[in-house]
Amino acid sequence: MITVQNLSLCLNGHVILDDVSFTLRAGEYVGLIGPNGAGKTSLVKTLLGMHRPTSGTVTMAPEVKIGYVPQRYRLSAVVPVSVREVLRMATTEPDDTLAKLLQTVELDASFLGRNFHTLSGGQQQRVVIARALAQRPTVLVFDEPLTGVDYDTKQKIYTLLAGLRQREGLTILFVSHEVDQVVAECDRVLCLNQTLHTGCHPLDFARGVLTPCPVGTGGSPTVRPVHHHHDDHHDDGQHQRAGEHENNGDDGQGVSGTHNPDCC
Repeated sequence: MITVQNLSLCLNGHVILDDVSFTLRAGEYVGLIGPNGAGKTSLVKTLLGMHRPTSGTVTMAPEVKIGYVPQRYRLSAVVPVSVREVLRMATTEPDDTLAKLLQTVELDASFLGRNFHTLSGGQQQRVVIARALAQRPTVLVFDEPLTGVDYDTKQKIYTLLAGLRQREGLTILFVSHEVDQVVAECDRVLCLNQTLHTGCHPLDFARGVLTPCPVGTGGSPTVRPVHHHHDDHHDDGQHQRAGEHENNGDDGQGVSGTHNPDCC
């Protein structure tokens, strides 16, 4: 559905993304991890059209429509705003349709009249997810949406997302620092730190344990199979696309890892 090819991004004279390539396929649940400053949000903003790539391309299938759930949905706490008004920022549908949207995220219609600011963090995130769904997306992009949400609520929302994916046939890109949960929930994990890295398990990547590029490869990342299935009884024995670590056994070809774009 979405193909990113050799994407590089420079902002204010700094290389933010360098030669990033990957594909989001229809119905996938893909995780994106990386340290602070890795370029995760910049990549999301590029997919949303908020940043123009310095080089490379982002190609979307005609049916792609992206719904976006940010880390924090910022509304002035000075002015009360109802859940109904939050949803109406994305749609002009009547209340019965808004109530159905809330039911999709496991909130009842009584929430329509409640003050958004008085809801719990988990309830607010459910409303924001419903707001994204109001646009009838084919792809949902989450940019660390569970920051500051308690553990039990996080688990409920992860379950909610898995159900939405199954019922609605959505493609999901989920950006997070919570590597264990991403590994458990997602089909594939993209490991980003300015460029995509491969040759390590995502948990090792999060700890900074990276396989160095072999001498004479021109900076291309080491490509070898990485497994993080929900259990350890699968072995696809195939190389993965650079920076992508898969649960589902699909194999891909290694792509060029890094270069220094002339953009600064």
